[in-house]
Amino acid sequence: MSTFAVIIYEILYFIIFFGLILSQSTTIYQYFPHATLGMRIVAMIILFNGFFVPYYLKLLRIKLSGKHYLLILVMCCFTYIIGSNYFYLKTIKNKRFHSVLHPPPSPQNAIIPKPKDVYRIICLGGSTTEGNRTSNYPEILQKMLNEKYPDKKIEVINAGKYYYNTEQLIIEYLFWLKETEPDLIIVCEAIADVFSSFTMPPFAQSPYRKDYGHFYGPLGTVRYPKLFEEFVGSFLFADLRQPKLEAIYFNDFKSQHAFRRNLETLIEITQSEGIKLILSNQAHCYSPNNDSDKDVLCLNKSFLINEKQYADERSYYDAMELFNGIIKETAEKFSIPFVDQYPTFRGKRKVFTDSVHMTDKGHELKAKLFLNKIVELGLIR
Repeated sequence: MSTFAVIIYEILYFIIFFGLILSQSTTIYQYFPHATLGMRIVAMIILFNGFFVPYYLKLLRIKLSGKHYLLILVMCCFTYIIGSNYFYLKTIKNKRFHSVLHPPPSPQNAIIPKPKDVYRIICLGGSTTEGNRTSNYPEILQKMLNEKYPDKKIEVINAGKYYYNTEQLIIEYLFWLKETEPDLIIVCEAIADVFSSFTMPPFAQSPYRKDYGHFYGPLGTVRYPKLFEEFVGSFLFADLRQPKLEAIYFNDFKSQHAFRRNLETLIEITQSEGIKLILSNQAHCYSPNNDSDKDVLCLNKSFLINEKQYADERSYYDAMELFNGIIKETAEKFSIPFVDQYPTFRGKRKVFTDSVHMTDKGHELKAKLFLNKIVELGLIR
């Protein structure tokens, strides 16, 4: 009876305690973040009561021998082993460093070699280009082009990938996309290169390197794996241990020089291969007054200046103005067609889901801008 009681308690303990811990990644945590404090309190109570199982059994007049105490210890170890392995499988399995320290690009289904009657467009960029399965501007652009030119075979390849900066775009084209033989390449990227200026874990590591070798992006969780014990500790004592972060102004955007160099490299590549190129700045809804809502600022605290400070909104506003200015200057210097997104998106907060990512309506407006430029240039005859 005593053995059975101990086993039942440990099973319940495992289900409830680790269920509460893992609930941080559920929609409950996303929509009710304050509820996690209550979950942590419950989890600590359950953990605390685990030490009194022998006493509770004694009150119930259930005798415990030495082997039963040993069984409790074994069950605790068993619980830890299962929990820790589940944690590592959930967070680390199938995650590995790509050769350029970024997730590999999505596979493309373009026919190789390209049929002669196909006009192929590649859209390069980060997550703002990649969008999602239900809404992204390259997919909308293809529909618009098919309606505009019903007698032409037009393909628009979405080569956007979250966290990709201009260096990853160069590598992606040379090693993954060159064989698709594009007729036109559209480049729209700035924010990921802004992020590359930050050198704090978990997304990067000091010192800054002009080849962006310091920046790990989302794979920083592999570069800096979090121990299971640290995860449990941060769950139980997060309200006590969480440092208070301070927002300050920051303008040391070292990546601006590499950004300009990478844009010029993309231009050299396309010109040498006879491929048409369109450059575009990147719309954003940052405010210079530090007065935007929390959805706009959701990315800021992910990139720290040091352990206790992060760049405020005005910093990002100035950064986007700086990097978008570099795009325009580079396009003018090399006589590259340029799409200015500012007039279309300025003051339209409702088409943004955060500072740079857009709603379905935003993707549609962006696609229309590129459609108009393609028609204006007469690229598809």
